[in-house]
Amino acid sequence: MFKPLPETLKKIEERNNRLKAEYLKKKDALVAEAKAREARIQERAKKYAAEFVASEKKIIADTEKAEQEGAYYIPAEAKVALVVRIRGLNKTHPRIRKILRLFRLRQKNNATFIRLNKASIEMLKLVDNYVAYGYPSVGMVRKLICQHGSCEINGQRLPLTTNELVRAGLGHVGIESVEDLAHEIYTCGPNFTVASRFIWPFKLASPKGGMRKVTRHYIEGGAYGNREHLIDALVERMI
Repeated sequence: MFKPLPETLKKIEERNNRLKAEYLKKKDALVAEAKAREARIQERAKKYAAEFVASEKKIIADTEKAEQEGAYYIPAEAKVALVVRIRGLNKTHPRIRKILRLFRLRQKNNATFIRLNKASIEMLKLVDNYVAYGYPSVGMVRKLICQHGSCEINGQRLPLTTNELVRAGLGHVGIESVEDLAHEIYTCGPNFTVASRFIWPFKLASPKGGMRKVTRHYIEGGAYGNREHLIDALVERMI
């Protein structure tokens, strides 16, 4: 059997040692980068929690101050709505169908986050009879994304189980973790549109205990329309 010459063996060993050194160098760099990224994510999560606590304390303080002065405290208008489709589309006007497609509510019990502006508010008024919507709390936004969220990467629907998926889809806009994603949605940040499109529409179940009359407005004892901050109760029954 042919055996390599000593000089050839020496070159092969030198090449293998060089490749091994390059691999270890890259591996150490990747490990250090991953550790730094994880520390950065943890620091951001603490910052978000502190911001939320500070904002809640400010609202409580302003409310108490207004009561002492005999006035009323009016909180800032919501910037984000959670919209849930509650009806089918039989014998529906094409304009209604188009708006529901724009909201990505293609199936009954689908839910999405919508930025509230003049255009979206007018569209919500047009499809008011087909959706239930309101202003979700921080806890509900985090719960939906962390426990029931899916993302779209390369046209595929993948469960949001790791921060790596978020970084792969939204790293180019500085969103590297699920916490970053939830914060961007709740605060309606500058990258809200990209972040909300990244999240696949939530597929909720029929509410426990059943849905109240879907052809009657919520304030009249029905199901459709704006529930404001009471949307959390409905979604909790549908999770």
